[in-house]
Amino acid sequence: MKKIIPLIILFCLLISCERKEPNFSEEMIEKLALRDNEKDELYAFIPYGFSDVYLMTNHNDIFMTTENFLYASYKLYYSKSYKSYKIFLETFLDEDFVFDENSRLIIEKKFKLNKKIQKEYTQLGFEKFLKKYSKPSYNKGQFELKKAIIESEEYSTISYLLYLNRYDISFNDPQVRYYIRKREDSFK
Repeated sequence: MKKIIPLIILFCLLISCERKEPNFSEEMIEKLALRDNEKDELYAFIPYGFSDVYLMTNHNDIFMTTENFLYASYKLYYSKSYKSYKIFLETFLDEDFVFDENSRLIIEKKFKLNKKIQKEYTQLGFEKFLKKYSKPSYNKGQFELKKAIIESEEYSTISYLLYLNRYDISFNDPQVRYYIRKREDSFK
């Protein structure tokens, strides 16, 4: 009986532990990796369905790049170091990956997280944070970023926090709208 109680407690602990979903599922990575199999170089530089990629650096900066720039960086600097583009993506898109700033990568922007937005995110939690910075879109089932309440120095941090929670922002130029969509919807 004394041996059964610790086993029951251990079993309950294992069942109750939450398993956090990865930022990119295996299926998403496989779809992204398909571009490396294409012989048509033009096709190889068309995004699959999302664009921005954020990498934490070893100096607590955030590098914002695009999926196209990530692929170009792989081709230029990492194709000999990684057996395949898929393995490269699994490494670089892992949420625990920390990029060495001294390494090579084509980036679009480098920034520090906005302390005010970080604090607000921590206090509100993701759902309330998302609700505060988004509004229903004219397109049914979609959300838009509330650009009117976001200062220019806050935008990158908000985008990064959405990214960490598997949401991406896309820009509609003719309508000047920033759409928020779940990353998995981009891969359907």
